[in-house]
Amino acid sequence: MIPCGPYPVAMALLAHLQAHLTETRAGAPDRVAVFPHDMPAGEFCDQAWVGYRSVTPMTTPKGGCASMWRAELTLGVTRCYPVMRDNGAPPAAHVDSAARDIADDLEAMQRAVRDALHGVTYTLGSWRPLNPQGGQHGSRLDVTVEIQLGAHVEPGAPMLPGDPRADNDGGEP
Repeated sequence: MIPCGPYPVAMALLAHLQAHLTETRAGAPDRVAVFPHDMPAGEFCDQAWVGYRSVTPMTTPKGGCASMWRAELTLGVTRCYPVMRDNGAPPAAHVDSAARDIADDLEAMQRAVRDALHGVTYTLGSWRPLNPQGGQHGSRLDVTVEIQLGAHVEPGAPMLPGDPRADNDGGEP
């Protein structure tokens, strides 16, 4: 089955990522969301996301109403990085622990892609660690998914609780 639009794919990836992160040594972050770009601002140490990188056309439609597209998505996880009060280097054991955490996160991301995209045409991209910055570090994994466009996000993917557009007609929040 070919998914219709990038958002349902991103939500499926996020749900599986959150589930697989519960099995890691660091656990699943509390802040988990689909982002409208490939990486959120570094405001929180523990967060997981799926973000949009790009959507590009693959082919010209022939007969049907939907055309094929490639959606490039990024799965990511950030964790708190060990910092010292005196601005010194963290102990080697703390740095090693941080390295183990993002290796576990890579495994969780790979499993999320495998489970969420079973039966869908996709290509795994590269995994990249994120250097420590502002007390956080983490990693990202790219995936490209073949999708169709031709339907709005709703009603196929209901709004999350607290969506600012839930109580109005789609105008400004």
